[in-house]
Amino acid sequence: MSGRTFIQNPGPTNIPERILRAMASPAVDFGTEEFGALLDSSLNRLNHCMANSGPLIGYTSTGHGAWEATVTNLFDVDAPVLLCDSGHFSHRWGEMCEAHGLDVHWFETGWQQGVDPDALREVLSTEAGKKIQGVLVAHTETSTGVTSDLAAIRKVLEDLDHSALLVVDSIASFGCTPLDVDELGVDACLAVSQKGLMMPVGLAFSGISGRAVEVAYANSRHRFYWDWRRRLEVEGYRIFCGTPPIHHLFGLNEALNMFEEEGGIGAVTDRHQRLASAVRATVEAWSSEGAIEFNAVNEHERSDSVTCVRVSADYDANQVIKVAREKYNLTMGSGIGPLAGSAFRIGHLGDLNVPMVLGALGAIETSLRTCRVPVGSGGLEAAAQQLSEASR
Repeated sequence: MSGRTFIQNPGPTNIPERILRAMASPAVDFGTEEFGALLDSSLNRLNHCMANSGPLIGYTSTGHGAWEATVTNLFDVDAPVLLCDSGHFSHRWGEMCEAHGLDVHWFETGWQQGVDPDALREVLSTEAGKKIQGVLVAHTETSTGVTSDLAAIRKVLEDLDHSALLVVDSIASFGCTPLDVDELGVDACLAVSQKGLMMPVGLAFSGISGRAVEVAYANSRHRFYWDWRRRLEVEGYRIFCGTPPIHHLFGLNEALNMFEEEGGIGAVTDRHQRLASAVRATVEAWSSEGAIEFNAVNEHERSDSVTCVRVSADYDANQVIKVAREKYNLTMGSGIGPLAGSAFRIGHLGDLNVPMVLGALGAIETSLRTCRVPVGSGGLEAAAQQLSEASR
């Protein structure tokens, strides 16, 4: 098919040419001062993007590796943790916690809304809740397009004078939604390379607080590859517990250069907010015919990274995805779990600009119409209006 393929999955995302070129550089000796300087600079700049004053740990892994590393460093066997179950991936994280012997208290939010601070307060105020050692939450749940209010969660912990560690999966939100680790009192912030950082899969990170470091050193659980103590105390290159992923780090360095050229992390998240607003305006217009709707029921919880769109039972969301891919050269995320076959997910994160978003929305609307899914008129006009107003 002629032209370019539009990658509107919520990760992996588009990889800019300049990052691909950086990653195609010749191999280097990772023991040199030059590579050490690049490694230190990249991790320090990434940590700055998190607004984290504590250490940043890197892993050669997917986000699941960051989950496991954080869980095994912060919590011993039988430690009680509260897992905010807001969708497929947060539930998977909870299953991992159980596999590692943690006493998981499941805090169900449903698949259409984020963490309710009042309900959280009620749970943490119980006798069992007072013993919770960690609150684990996905900032944005990739499977649902719902973003939880971290400031509200932190306020609950402060109001209750609760000592639980706040552990945040920002895999789908980092680089897309404002996130100030220090200000929010986040003890561990997890991120990956293949979403907002515009890179291939393969790097994951935990930005951790001083308190998290103390807890990890006091934790007697057996661990090796994921052990923060080993990664923090030896030569800098061993922060990856072995040979560092040299070419991924070349890519990370270039991605951070792009962030800085755009005006810093604040400018990057502002762009994501503008583009997401255009997507939401279009979906709102489409929904007027009653055949589709937002999965996220609360407007303020709709993600700036991914929009999950439900399709009524009369239509097949997977067919829409197939038509978009095979006829119109655009890929989207499918519904997962209870949303399988009844939803599609539009990724709007990473290397993305106004023409790309408008083109993607046009292809998605064409796919919906090809599948005879009734959509309201004016979707693209709504996006254009939203974007033009944001640019004035």
